[in-house]
Amino acid sequence: MNFKIKRMKTYPSEKFAKAKRRVDRIKDFYGHLSVYVVANVLLFVFKGYAFNYIISQGIEDQGFLDWFMLNIVLTPIIWGLGLIIHGFLAFRPVPFSIKNLKPKFIKDWEERQIQKYLNAEDDSKKEL
Repeated sequence: MNFKIKRMKTYPSEKFAKAKRRVDRIKDFYGHLSVYVVANVLLFVFKGYAFNYIISQGIEDQGFLDWFMLNIVLTPIIWGLGLIIHGFLAFRPVPFSIKNLKPKFIKDWEERQIQKYLNAEDDSKKEL
C-alpha cells in the first residue's frame, strides 16, 4: 500500500509561516469545538437514560441525585469556559506567548544583553 504525501510549495517567507501557524491554531480550535459539541450531546443523552435508570432502581438519595445533576451540568460549563479561552487565543492575530507578557523594561534589558554579547564576540574575532 503506497501513500502519497501532498507537499506544499515551500515559501521562504516568514509571512507564509505565520499564516500557516495561524490557520493551524484556528483548525485546532474547530477540532476542539467539534469534540465539545459531540461529547456534550452524548453527555445529555446519557444523562436522560442514566437518570431514568437511577430512579427506576429506587435510588432516592437526594444528595446523590444532586451530585449527579451537578456533574452533568458543570462539565459543559467548565469545558465551555476553556473552549472560549481557546477561541480567544486561536483567533487573535498575535499568537499567545510568554514573550508577549514580558514588561518592556525586561525586553529592553534582554536586547541590550544580546547586543553586548554580540559586540563582544565581534571584538574577539577582530583580535584574531
